[in-house]
Amino acid sequence: MAYSRAADAPRAALSALLAWLLCSMAMLWLFHGDFATLAFRDPDDAMRLAQIRDWIGGQAFWDVSQHRVNPPVGGPMHWSRIVDMPIAALILLLRPMIGLGSAELVACAVVPLLLLGALTAALFVAARRVAGRGIALLGVALLLTSPSILVQFTPLRIDHHGWQIALATLALCGALDARPARGGIVAGLALALWLQISSEALPYAVLFASAFALRHWMAREQAPRFIGFAAVLGGAALILLALLRGPQALFDGKCDALSFVYLWPLVALALTTAIAARLIGAATAGHRLGIAAMGGGAALATFLVTGGPCLSGDPFAALGPIAYKLWYLQVMEGRPIWEQSLSMQGVILLPSLLGLYASLIAARAHRGDARMRWLVLALLLAGSTLVALLVMRALSVAHVFALPGIAWLVARLFLKVQSSRAALVRVTGSVALVLLTPAGLCAAWVAVAAKPEPAKAASANCRAASVLAPLKALPPATLFAPLDLGPDILVQTRHSVIGTAHHRNAAGITAVIEGFVDAPAQARAVIARTSAAYVVTCEGLTEYRLYGQENGQGLAALLAKGSPPDWLQPLPAKSPLRIWRIRRD
Repeated sequence: MAYSRAADAPRAALSALLAWLLCSMAMLWLFHGDFATLAFRDPDDAMRLAQIRDWIGGQAFWDVSQHRVNPPVGGPMHWSRIVDMPIAALILLLRPMIGLGSAELVACAVVPLLLLGALTAALFVAARRVAGRGIALLGVALLLTSPSILVQFTPLRIDHHGWQIALATLALCGALDARPARGGIVAGLALALWLQISSEALPYAVLFASAFALRHWMAREQAPRFIGFAAVLGGAALILLALLRGPQALFDGKCDALSFVYLWPLVALALTTAIAARLIGAATAGHRLGIAAMGGGAALATFLVTGGPCLSGDPFAALGPIAYKLWYLQVMEGRPIWEQSLSMQGVILLPSLLGLYASLIAARAHRGDARMRWLVLALLLAGSTLVALLVMRALSVAHVFALPGIAWLVARLFLKVQSSRAALVRVTGSVALVLLTPAGLCAAWVAVAAKPEPAKAASANCRAASVLAPLKALPPATLFAPLDLGPDILVQTRHSVIGTAHHRNAAGITAVIEGFVDAPAQARAVIARTSAAYVVTCEGLTEYRLYGQENGQGLAALLAKGSPPDWLQPLPAKSPLRIWRIRRD
């Protein structure tokens, strides 16, 4: 029997690997039509490729600004080179063999799938630790059929969201590791890496620290997990920030990314926790509570000192009222659940709530360490669900955390259904279990909750290479174009743009929105203060229609009606693209 169990381990891992390969091949086939023209699903993916091209072309490692955005000033960015590294490495490896264009295509198509492979492995390990190999394999199957997760790993999806999901799942592996010290180190490293990529890791760092502190207080043998996590999180965050951003970043205060505002509280947590553990020991529950309280208190006190303007207010408010209203508030993936449609509210909540229910039922059905692992999973799932309620795009992390519980519940119900003597019950019951998978649950909810909408005429994809092709005939210049067109213009042409939908370039964002919304006279003054030589619009762009709706007498509305002011000279362009040369005389 022991030999059989040992032999089952590689077979289970191989099955998970094969499942990932099949899913990857299916997605390559489904999305192959986008490859020839690098038709990115999201403007952020196009901007990522533009950033990688600049780096390969000689831009400094620590300089992630986009110098073709809002020239000559440039568009400041806060993105991390961690996400750029594997894509750039693959491009440089393949370029001598297949050329630059093909190398970019392969890298942009393959790297998201490799990241999905890392997520699959991390989930398999985490689910196996909490529920065994069989449930882990079922969890992998659920993962690879969950659109709410796979959407961040499709070919050409090279932005950082997939990294966030994979690192969150790696941290979950650490939380469920039977070896406390190793688990704390793994989780600390995962969160430290995530913090370099996005400040969205901050609530998860607090969540994991709280869960580990609670276990540390309840059981002495769990002390190494919390102490190791705190020490590695603070130490690795400090080292990585200096390496990836430069030493000056250790003293640069930013509210939208890891900076000294958040770094030094993490360092205070690491140092205070380690020193307190050394001085007072972890022999009693009171001592362990004291260690956690001193570490957390030091972090909070340090944040109160370093936080400054980050302690209150919205960092995006610096955009100004019109940009805040017409850009930031329109980015629904960053908005809370109560601003979403009814169908999206169900997609956010239902898999998470089902996973939470299943995890608690599983905890009740187990004893000892197994019960505690299920309870830890339930706690982390509950916390990640709260984050998803506040920021819609965080739903993918909550859905991944829900998968082990859902897999356990589906397997248990399947055994009950199959134990029935009635063939009809066995068949219909087994089929009905599909509704408990994340894909089935979300599909059923959307079918019921989605409101019927009148049919709309199909509109062109304004970001398509074929639509933007007329711009290539123009000499290199700066274009005054809608924000969502900016990244694709950078990738598809030699032109520069005034603004893209990246908040640190507040001046460019505000100029674009005011220029399109203001009346022609005021718009001309706004555009004259930029380096733009042409105005570019596209009829099928939602952003452009929004500008016209905001002010019926504004520049966007007049251009949409075919009534441009006399300081704009129309140039020939194939619909739906429209190009005007700016007359500065």
